[in-house]
Amino acid sequence: MAAKKDKPPAPMVMKTRDGLRPVAAFDAEELDGFPLGTEFDLRPRTKRSVPQNGLYWKALQTAVDATGRWQTREALHTALKVKLGYVEPIYDLKGNVIGMKPDSTAFEAMTHKEFREFMDSAMSVLSEAVGFDVLEWMEAA
Repeated sequence: MAAKKDKPPAPMVMKTRDGLRPVAAFDAEELDGFPLGTEFDLRPRTKRSVPQNGLYWKALQTAVDATGRWQTREALHTALKVKLGYVEPIYDLKGNVIGMKPDSTAFEAMTHKEFREFMDSAMSVLSEAVGFDVLEWMEAA
């Protein structure tokens, strides 16, 4: 069975115009328990956008419908992940690479920033492959 990624703890602070602030009253109490000068590691946790995700899948469906090159938008999604190198090797029992498995782009697998970078690259590669800018074509339609 594959190991799941450890789920990170809930965010304690958020960036505001005035600097970092506790997310909730409980977080403020937790932070008050540390002496002044304590340093913390921070990890950004901007949430993925549902509209951004919807736009991605709509663009894939547009390309599928317009060209007929792929059976489904999921097949095109896999092709884009492979083309862009979002893959991990599959090993046999001797340690030899015998194939590649596309990485996940699910909400829990990619941050907002990571998905935005993937989507920008995917739309560029897709537009080049089909001969038109898929996002611009969708806006015009």
